[in-house]
Amino acid sequence: MKKSRKNIDRIEWALVIILIVCTLFQFTANRYITALLTSIIAVIISLYIKTKRTVQPNKKKALQVIFLFAILYIALFYMVGLYTGYISSSIKFGLKTIIDYILPISIIIASGEILRDRLLLDTSNQSKILIVVIGTLIDLSIYRNIYNTSNLEGFLAFVGIICITSFVNNLLYTYLSSRYGMKPVLIYKFITILYAYFIPFTPNVYTYFRIFARMFYPLLMFLYIDKYFDMNRYHESNRANRNQIISIAVTAASIILVIGLISCQFTYGMLVIGSSSMTGSVNKGDAVFFKNEKKNISEGDIIVFKRDKIRVVHRVVAVKNINNEIRYYTKGDTNTLMDDEYVTNETLLGKVLFRIKYIGKPSLWLRNKFE
Repeated sequence: MKKSRKNIDRIEWALVIILIVCTLFQFTANRYITALLTSIIAVIISLYIKTKRTVQPNKKKALQVIFLFAILYIALFYMVGLYTGYISSSIKFGLKTIIDYILPISIIIASGEILRDRLLLDTSNQSKILIVVIGTLIDLSIYRNIYNTSNLEGFLAFVGIICITSFVNNLLYTYLSSRYGMKPVLIYKFITILYAYFIPFTPNVYTYFRIFARMFYPLLMFLYIDKYFDMNRYHESNRANRNQIISIAVTAASIILVIGLISCQFTYGMLVIGSSSMTGSVNKGDAVFFKNEKKNISEGDIIVFKRDKIRVVHRVVAVKNINNEIRYYTKGDTNTLMDDEYVTNETLLGKVLFRIKYIGKPSLWLRNKFE
């Protein structure tokens, strides 16, 4: 058995290296090549590792629960669209979509889960971590062409929505597969990945909320299955469960707060200063917190407003009421001239409350690397 596990360990490291090389050199940029590569590897590993694993006896019930969780995920996602609105999908369902997307992606999903199922014969923690990495790299090949990673916005979206969330999801997939086999994972992935190719519209959801949903939902699934669905764990103390729920609730609330501030879509927002026009009052690399307030703005206040899709932080030097329209004339503290255009309530985002020094320097460094 030790020899078998050593061989599996070598196979896992070899797969990690192969997939990283393929990703770096974009050999897997084409879905057909990825499907072919993963299916060949899955067949070879299946022929090499023939030993069957033992799984939990309530496998059928687990399958039903995971199916319901997958359907609920899509339902909740589209319910959000009732508030945010919907946009047309760029991919329309048809024969071309089936050939170009659904078929190769289905092969990639199936091959990846066959690999996971075979490699989980080694139950060591190191092996499970490597399996999560392998599963993440395979999943990345499905999404790698969605975002243009040559610019900062596309890179951050790819890292946040795809890389980090794929890693979190693969933690769940590995847990489910180790306990109940690969069928529940296959069902969940087929539904939550392929649904987008069948529905002609999608909710217009802010990027940060997509990241949060894709990270938090697997955690909910894990808690339900691990603590309440598994009969062997029903006798754990209520106090331990309650403490864990409180910890998760506090963490989730903190994440929601940060997401809400960064999105600038609510009463309060946070913005990193990227220019030197307000040096002295607000320096480059500082983060300002502002309130979405359009009243009680007076001369001397520092405000946040939009100009050509860019958020600007400048000081109000004059306020005028012209034809019942409030106009705010602004200027950067280090600028010699006032801004060319005045600010109205339509472009005004809010009033700066306070700043935190230096907190935004890492994001500025990353942005400069791309620019």
